[in-house]
Amino acid sequence: MSKNRLFYIACFVCLLFLSCVSKGKYLELETDLQNTQQSLEQEKKSLADLQGRYNNLENVSRDLDLKLKKEKVVVKEKAKVISDLEDTKKKIEEGLKEQIANQQIKIEEIEGKLKLTFIDKILFNSGSTKINEKGKEILLTFAESIREDRDHNILVEGHTDDVGVGPALKSKFPSNWELSTARSSAVVRFLQEDGSIEPERLSAIGFSYFKPVAPNDDEEGRSQNRRIEIILTRSK
Repeated sequence: MSKNRLFYIACFVCLLFLSCVSKGKYLELETDLQNTQQSLEQEKKSLADLQGRYNNLENVSRDLDLKLKKEKVVVKEKAKVISDLEDTKKKIEEGLKEQIANQQIKIEEIEGKLKLTFIDKILFNSGSTKINEKGKEILLTFAESIREDRDHNILVEGHTDDVGVGPALKSKFPSNWELSTARSSAVVRFLQEDGSIEPERLSAIGFSYFKPVAPNDDEEGRSQNRRIEIILTRSK
């Protein structure tokens, strides 16, 4: 075989070998590229997921901030309501301290409201719906203590015992419904006309003997049930 022929054969073998090596390397690189691309895609998905979680956390954080601000406002408003109620209570207690000490008037806070309970004889004579002179003095003192407190409305409730209306009043007040309502209305009218309380702050209602605070079995219990309750409620 001639030297030239051997040379060509050798070159062909080398080229063939190099071709096989290059193709293998290419396939290897192509596989690495695909793996890298897959890794990048996974990284992108992970990043997108993290971004979504971050956005959710931001939204949650923003919502919590808003909720916290609202709760702070509510707490502040409640604190002011409680403070105003305490101030009003102190004014009333100062003006009516003698009657409170003698247990003719009871004052208490109930669920953000201020309730004053007057035994009926301190405001009305027996069987009457006209406020007596002592009752007028007390109601004027009460009106003076709340006249400027326009944040509170005034509900007056009339209550009786379960003894029926006497013959002298039967024609005017057929039952305890009318009697209890007449007494609460008399107090409201007095607070407006003589106590100078705005009428839009006032309301009256009668409950007859259906909301007792004590048994009607004896005079002591019936005496507790014959009462006027004045309830101050927040107007705003």
